[in-house]
Amino acid sequence: MTMSYERTATTDQREEWVDVTVTALPHLHLVRLTASDGDVQEYLTPEADDLAAAAEHTAGTAQWCAKYRQLLVPGATAATGRHPFFKLHPSSLPLSA
Repeated sequence: MTMSYERTATTDQREEWVDVTVTALPHLHLVRLTASDGDVQEYLTPEADDLAAAAEHTAGTAQWCAKYRQLLVPGATAATGRHPFFKLHPSSLPLSA
């Protein structure tokens, strides 16, 4: 007897890469992502210095994947000599006014 399972295709919107503007505050290890709709989210990263250099090089343009908490900064390699992907962690700090 063979059992077959039907897979339903679901699209997880968190898995999509969306355009964001990046602002890095290296002294706080803090990263602010601003979506095109104006939504601001804050994250922490131990690579804040490299991320700040990469963001400066790209005028703050990047792409964010919420599911994997990965930030892609195209051209980061030219600015930092390192990878263009940055893992971000949720921040428990309140958003600044």
